Amino acid sequence: MKNLIHKDNKYILIIIGLLGLIPYGLPLMEKNGLVDFFEIKILDLTIWYGITILCFLSGIYWGLSISILIKSNSKLNYLLPVLSIIPFMFAVIAVIVSNYLNIIFLVVGFLICQTLDEILFKHKVYFNWYILLRRFLTVVVVTLMIYYYIINSNV
Repeated sequence: MKNLIHKDNKYILIIIGLLGLIPYGLPLMEKNGLVDFFEIKILDLTIWYGITILCFLSGIYWGLSISILIKSNSKLNYLLPVLSIIPFMFAVIAVIVSNYLNIIFLVVGFLICQTLDEILFKHKVYFNWYILLRRFLTVVVVTLMIYYYIINSNV
């Protein structure tokens, strides 16, 4: 099957992916006094950024579901459009709930996205470097979000 992420864009995509981690690190930097955002609740900004990213990831899966046919597993051709909606639904729930419980919904949404990525990698939709990048980004984001939940939710 033809890979949908071209090799020529590899380094640009890696740099963009890594730069996308900056908003997730801002609350940690603010907590340690490295930056001062005055009266802005930077954790809320990070949560909204996570919601946006989760919606974009859901859109990527939706786009893949209508543009590829996975020949080795015809069931996946029917399941991927349905599965692509699940991360979006977790993002919507993250908007609705409060008291930092939305962080848990974001974490679950990102873990679902990683599961979908692993399935697509198994079916040779992604390059090796891309799945490694996605794994790294997911580990960093999920770890930071769990840390923010623990320090902010009175657990």
